[in-house]
Amino acid sequence: MIKQVVKDNEKQRYFMIKQKKEDKKCTDRSIHDFPEDLFTYEQRRHGAVILHAFLGLYCFLLTAFVCHDYLLPAVDRICISLNISTDVAGATFLAMASSFPELFVNVIGTFLTESDLGAGTVVGSAVFDTFATPACGALMTFYAISLEWQVLSRDCLMYVISVGTLVIIMWDAKIQWYEAMILLILFCFYLILLFCGKHIRLCYDKISFNSKSMTIFTIDENLNENLPPNCSYKLRPQNNAVVVDHRKNSNIQELEREQNRIHDPENVENFEKSIKRSIFEYLFTWPIERTIIEKCWFMFGWPLKFLLFITIPDPKIERLKHWYPLTFIMCIIWIGISSYLVSWMTTVIGDIIGIPDSIMGLTFLAAGGNMPEVASIVILARQGDGNMAMSNTLGANILDILLCLGLPWMIKCLMEKRYVEIESGALKYSVFSTIICVIVLYTVIACFKFKLNKKVGIICLFLYMIFLIFAILIELNVFFIINLPMCDQ
Repeated sequence: MIKQVVKDNEKQRYFMIKQKKEDKKCTDRSIHDFPEDLFTYEQRRHGAVILHAFLGLYCFLLTAFVCHDYLLPAVDRICISLNISTDVAGATFLAMASSFPELFVNVIGTFLTESDLGAGTVVGSAVFDTFATPACGALMTFYAISLEWQVLSRDCLMYVISVGTLVIIMWDAKIQWYEAMILLILFCFYLILLFCGKHIRLCYDKISFNSKSMTIFTIDENLNENLPPNCSYKLRPQNNAVVVDHRKNSNIQELEREQNRIHDPENVENFEKSIKRSIFEYLFTWPIERTIIEKCWFMFGWPLKFLLFITIPDPKIERLKHWYPLTFIMCIIWIGISSYLVSWMTTVIGDIIGIPDSIMGLTFLAAGGNMPEVASIVILARQGDGNMAMSNTLGANILDILLCLGLPWMIKCLMEKRYVEIESGALKYSVFSTIICVIVLYTVIACFKFKLNKKVGIICLFLYMIFLIFAILIELNVFFIINLPMCDQ
């Protein structure tokens, strides 16, 4: 009896919410999805919005510090512990840390506001991640970075499959539990593909090596006669194998002595002390010999560095290197906080300027929500790790679709034993456009022989601007009516 009453109340509540949404003749402002501001609308309009812009910039700087000083070193420790490649780490652990804000937003949109908040956030940030984020990384590189075509092909193909599946299950604007389960099954398949990809490539390389080794065994010892007298190595066939031999004047002994010197316990201890000293000098030493601008920058960023130093274990310190799981978790928490604050401050600024929420979602909110990916790809690109950078960008989008949407949708369907309704009729078309963007991105990089350089960055930025112009025109109802007008303040 009680269960029946609860079930009837849930149905009544559902139909009341649905009727209320159908009766609305305007679109609610996104600023109402955030907590009440400390300042009134008039105060924000007369100058308080500058404080919001400052806080948004400060939170972006916080994200950059978290990624550079803690998250990337923690991911390096994970790579060493699990013996995985950097591209796999970028597509899983680093992407998971970047995708946490989207998961948080979709949980709110699915269970609390019962809106397209989560799906809209994922779709809105997808194109930004496809064009703008790689453009930032490519433009900030010191030199052209080579990408492994197998890794990029794997991530792009899986991305297209994920987006295509999302379009199919969203086409009738109803998400059933088994459709959400399909997304989670694809997520598990993606993880298996990532972690087993190394063994697949090893088998391929072994077969390829065996096919080529037939010509290697025909090496003639006369080949060594043409080598210079001071050559350190020479080749000689022995028992159907190639042996690398070294002469008496080889510097192998010097290399061995250098290796022993590096692994000497006393030298290791001195190296650890130098790391600790450099970290404390990085935080607590005033830059005397720097310029005025650098000193001002030191003062501007010091509170954030100190806050992170006391809340996140630093994996670069030898004594704390085994605490990398806690470092990773704390980085996720700080990234979630900073991304939420950036989105909040950006929404307030757009509300004051008078930019419609649909335009804000495509531009500033998409940029604010993707700050972790932007910071990570810029840092990794400047370090020359292109595979990890691109895998993080594409992997974060794949996780957004398969995990951040699939998991809350499935839980919602199983708990309430009904489908999840998608309100926006245009959302599926926006998702479909993402497939075209991914194919174009892959084509552009392939045309430059899988290198990430400034030319690729300029082209990606240009393509993003073209997409943005058409998307804004569509959202402003220029071609056809798609959005209701914004509600009054």
